[in-house]
Amino acid sequence: MGQAAPRSAMAEWRRYGVLPIAAGIGYSTMAIQTYGIGPFVASLEAQFGWSRAEVMLGLTISNTIGVLLNFAVGVLADRVGPRRVALGGVIVKTSAIALLATATGSVLNWSLLWMLVAFGAVLAQANVWASAVASRFDKGRGLALAVTLSGSSFCAAILPVLAAKLIGIYGWRMAFVGVAAIWLVVALPVVFFFFSGRQDEHRRSLEPEVRAEVLATLPGVTVREGMRMIAFWQLIIAAFAFAFYTMAIAPNLVPLMTEKGETAMAAAELAAMMGVVGIVARISAGFLLDHFSARVLGTMVFILPVLGCGLMLVGAPGYLVLTLAVISFGVTIGAEYDVVFYLVSRHFGLRSFASLMGALLTAGALGGAVAPVVAGWLHDRFGSYDQVLVVLMVLMGGGAVAIATMGQPKQDWGAAH
Repeated sequence: MGQAAPRSAMAEWRRYGVLPIAAGIGYSTMAIQTYGIGPFVASLEAQFGWSRAEVMLGLTISNTIGVLLNFAVGVLADRVGPRRVALGGVIVKTSAIALLATATGSVLNWSLLWMLVAFGAVLAQANVWASAVASRFDKGRGLALAVTLSGSSFCAAILPVLAAKLIGIYGWRMAFVGVAAIWLVVALPVVFFFFSGRQDEHRRSLEPEVRAEVLATLPGVTVREGMRMIAFWQLIIAAFAFAFYTMAIAPNLVPLMTEKGETAMAAAELAAMMGVVGIVARISAGFLLDHFSARVLGTMVFILPVLGCGLMLVGAPGYLVLTLAVISFGVTIGAEYDVVFYLVSRHFGLRSFASLMGALLTAGALGGAVAPVVAGWLHDRFGSYDQVLVVLMVLMGGGAVAIATMGQPKQDWGAAH
């Protein structure tokens, strides 16, 4: 028979503490293209004579595929279990990143390579990892989700500097291969041995009574019921705004700061600091989510980048002001999806968690698909990123309003596991 559910956050961590860490390492593969493309921009422009918008076209393609497939992958994870989907995501995503080294200079070739990246990305998207973690944690769910989602911040902290150094030593082609190989060697064994959700148990258990127990319906609403709730559409607005912001800032942060007067390496180091701040913010937010209002916390972290973008609008901001702006970006990128995932689990339960999160990620993918092209076009049109920063201030302000006006969950969806 299955074991009794842990009655405290501490008990959950004692039993399942390795799971969020493994999920976080696996999820870091999802963020490779977001935080890794920035250091490659100058090399690709110099090699092929591309515009900034053409370099960033790959991110748009990746997110467009996400618009089409994120929801379907969420449904798949709910039905077959997140473990199988996650393993496929790690393998496909890292292989596709390595293949970017074969770019020929043709925009068609670049686009096709990024389609492969996109398929890996949707299999490694956040709801796959979070659905397994949420199925194991209830009392400590906020912190557990934070550890899981810190994988993207971990990637942001390491990848810009790693990629810049690999490019400097080996050139941009081998740098793509090196980044992919490092992530595959680290992530695949961890995910294979340590990542498994409640949804996966029935595929390994030989005891009929255990299979019956774990196949019992998880508490929560159906997909259709969730999509009829106002809270769902408020989260759609927030997800779109946040993804647009992330996909406009993250890949452009290094070139943005070089245009503000920093060297390429100093800009990469500042960009890496955003990842470090994001990790601290994410873990802190996860702890706070288990003790304070997710709605209030979410509103605050949506407002921060409005201030950060304002600082970036200073003509010659200097290192200190840029540092403060990057810190504000890191806090928001680190904490915001913690809040969104937590709100989904509390407002809608776990029954359709991956599916509903897939729908929100689809809205995010739409924002992410538009953002790189819009940011690149505005930069090419006006010769700076100032107009991009203004657009981001408006969008994030709207997201703050959407989160602030959400009500309380209509039902307590706490789950036994």
